[in-house]
Amino acid sequence: MTEKKEFQGIQYLIYYPKNYKEGEKYPVFFHLHGAGSRGKNFENFTNSVILDILEKGDSPLSRCICVFPQCHEDTWYCIFNPLMELCKHIYNEKFTNQALFNGSGISMGGYGIYQLMMCLPNLFHKAIVCCGGGMYWNAGRLKDIKIRIFHGKNDEAVYVQDSHNMFNKLKENGADVTLTVYPECDHNCWEKTYLNYDNLEWVIS
Repeated sequence: MTEKKEFQGIQYLIYYPKNYKEGEKYPVFFHLHGAGSRGKNFENFTNSVILDILEKGDSPLSRCICVFPQCHEDTWYCIFNPLMELCKHIYNEKFTNQALFNGSGISMGGYGIYQLMMCLPNLFHKAIVCCGGGMYWNAGRLKDIKIRIFHGKNDEAVYVQDSHNMFNKLKENGADVTLTVYPECDHNCWEKTYLNYDNLEWVIS
């Protein structure tokens, strides 16, 4: 079951597991999309590989709450304060297993989820970040979050060096982090990443 909701001007989709029961707690998958899904309606979500996976109902994500905010401005940073408030709102919902609150982001959303985790590091358990980057000099704020980073070697939209920079600083700070660089891939590394159900099982467990 998927609902359309709004919080402080941010529209978002929320997916509930098939056997969802009020009063029970579930892992949460909080995902920030890339630039191609910006807007004020959800039509731009139609090519989302994660939503396609949820429709099939056979992935590990089908066992958790999935939250998909939509950026209605140029970047996530333009609406960052309400985005943080939405994140805290979901974290404090009765259905949230706070020990299993997880982040995810692709491209523009990869930058956004890094920044969100840096501002709210105590909320997040694990994260998957695809072709993102950010203020790697602040990577110490993420040292207690388990992170898997993915990037295409031939990416010309977000250079793979951005992921190397974050990975190296995370390692320096003792973080539990891995970096996977797909040698034949350009910008769209997220399909390979999310269609690998091992990554989805890892992030919610």
